[in-house]
Amino acid sequence: METQKNYTLDWERFGDGQDQYMVKLNVARNERHYLKITRRVSDTSSPYHGTGIILFEDDFPFFVEALSMIMTRYTHGEGRPA
Repeated sequence: METQKNYTLDWERFGDGQDQYMVKLNVARNERHYLKITRRVSDTSSPYHGTGIILFEDDFPFFVEALSMIMTRYTHGEGRPA
């Protein structure tokens, strides 16, 4: 049986000409869903370079909760000190 390659279910892109962010919901070969968040930066030495993070579906609820908690503190001026 042939294994299917990774594929994208949905995606969103935002940013400006220099910095671009891509958020993709993908399916891995093992049929697990994962979120891939990538930042691409244009600079003078090369057309683009990027960094990214991958979160598998088991971690989605924890990631969303952590992001929600941080953004709530930020919007209320209650961020944790560095």
